[in-house]
Amino acid sequence: DSFTEQLGENNKFADYLTKVFKKKIKRVKKAAEMDGDSDESDSDDDFDSSSEEEDDDEDGVEHLDLNICPPGCSQELYDATIVMREKKLDLEEAIQEEKKIIDSLRKEVDALVKKNKVISHGVKCAKNDLEAFQLEKQKKMNELDIVVTLNLDQIQYMQNGVLPSDLVSCLVFHSAGVNQLASRIKELQQEKAHQIRKFKELKKSHIHLIKGKKGMQEKLLGLDEKCQNMMLLKFGREVDLKKLENISTNRIAEELKETIAKKDVKYSRKLNEWDVQINQAKQRLLTATRDHTSHLDILNELTKDKQDLESVLDSKQKNLGGEYSGQRKADLKERQRLLQLVQLQAQEIDALKDEIGILSRKDGHILPPTQTAVPPLPPIGGRC
Repeated sequence: DSFTEQLGENNKFADYLTKVFKKKIKRVKKAAEMDGDSDESDSDDDFDSSSEEEDDDEDGVEHLDLNICPPGCSQELYDATIVMREKKLDLEEAIQEEKKIIDSLRKEVDALVKKNKVISHGVKCAKNDLEAFQLEKQKKMNELDIVVTLNLDQIQYMQNGVLPSDLVSCLVFHSAGVNQLASRIKELQQEKAHQIRKFKELKKSHIHLIKGKKGMQEKLLGLDEKCQNMMLLKFGREVDLKKLENISTNRIAEELKETIAKKDVKYSRKLNEWDVQINQAKQRLLTATRDHTSHLDILNELTKDKQDLESVLDSKQKNLGGEYSGQRKADLKERQRLLQLVQLQAQEIDALKDEIGILSRKDGHILPPTQTAVPPLPPIGGRC
C-alpha cells in the first residue's frame, strides 16, 4: 500500500517501478562471502534481467534496464523503490527465518511431548512399584518382633485389678491416640443424637408426604373421571390423549400428505391421457405411412404406364409412313386421345405428389385422391 501511494496516480513508470520493486535478487548474507557470492548474484541478475526482457518483449513494452534509473524517471522515486525493495526482502528473510525457528521449535516440542509421555509412564510404573514395595515392607515389618520398654504407669491392661503375667494380647498404643479415641466417642454420641433428631424430622415429613400423596391420588382420580366424562360428551368414547396430541401436532403434515396424494392422482391421470394421445398419434403415423407407401406404389405403376405409352407413341410416330398412309386420320385421332390420356395421367401424378408432400409433413388434413375420368386404353397395336 505504501508503495502504491508513493507511485501516485497516472505514473507512466508505474509498471517499470513495480518490476523493480518485485525483482528477485540474491542477497549477500555475510561479508566474508561477498566475493564468492558476487558472481552468483551477477548470474542471478543476468537471469532475472533476461527473463524480464522476455516478458517485456512478449508484452510489447520498450526494454529498460532494471538496475539503472531510466531517463525521465525521478531518481528519488527510483531510490525509494530500491529502499522499499530492500525492506521487503528483509521482511521476507525475517519471515523465512521465523518459519524455520517455528518449525524447529515445533519439532522440538513434539520430541519433548513424546519424551514426557515416556517419562510419565515410567514415573507411574515407578510409583506403583514403590507402593507395592512399601506394602510389602510394612507387611514384613509387622511380622518382626520388637522389644519396647514401658513404665508400670504406662501399662493400663489389668485383669481384676492385677497385672497379668502374659502380655502377648496387649496393644502398644500412643497416649494421644487414646485421648483422640476418647474424644471421638463423645463426638459420635453427639452425631448419633443429631442423626436421631434428623431421622424423626424426616419421618414426620415422610408421613406428611404420604398424606399429600393420598390427597393428590384422590384428586387425580377425580380429574381422570372428569376427563373421561368430557371425552364421552365430546367424542362419544374414550380417546387416547397421546395419540390425539400426535394427530393435532401433525395436522400440517397430514394436510401436506393429502395434497401430495391429490396431486399424484391428478398428474397420473394427465400422464395416462398423454399416453393415450401418444398411442393415437403413433397409430395415425402408422396409417399415414401405409397410405404413403400405397401412393408411392401407385405412382410407380403410373410412371411405368407413362413410359410404355411414350414408347408406343414414339414407335407409331416412326411408322406413320407408307405402312399406315390409308388410315392417317384414324391414327391422328388415336394420337390425340393418347396425348389427352398422358396429360390426365400427368395431372394425376402431380396430385399424388402433392398428397405425398402433405403426408410427409405430418400435418394438415388428408384429402382423398382426385378421381379423373380416364378413357379406356386400347391394346397396343390395335385400331380405333
